[in-house]
Amino acid sequence: MTDWVLIIIAAIACYAFVAYLEHKKKLDLIDRGLWKPEEKQEKPEHKLITGLFFSLLGAALLFGSYFTEPGMVSGLRISGLLTTAAGIALVIAYIIGKRIHRSG
Repeated sequence: MTDWVLIIIAAIACYAFVAYLEHKKKLDLIDRGLWKPEEKQEKPEHKLITGLFFSLLGAALLFGSYFTEPGMVSGLRISGLLTTAAGIALVIAYIIGKRIHRSG
């Protein structure tokens, strides 16, 4: 159980560090007068691609949990379910974003 907690803490720390570096980069560009907000717009297709990737990764983890040793099954199934849920959420966000974009 401790291993999963350490992995989650390490993942959160890595994400926080990358977000901090992006924030510092943005502030530096603003200070220099080089930042243009319209250039940083993310394409909606990126959410779809990322969502499909996470969904397939989660499905692979769930499928792989049936072929591993019994001690790892619960951890793999939980991570597979969470990854699949994140992928589905991104695909839903893509669909909602497309509908809002069309109507707006």
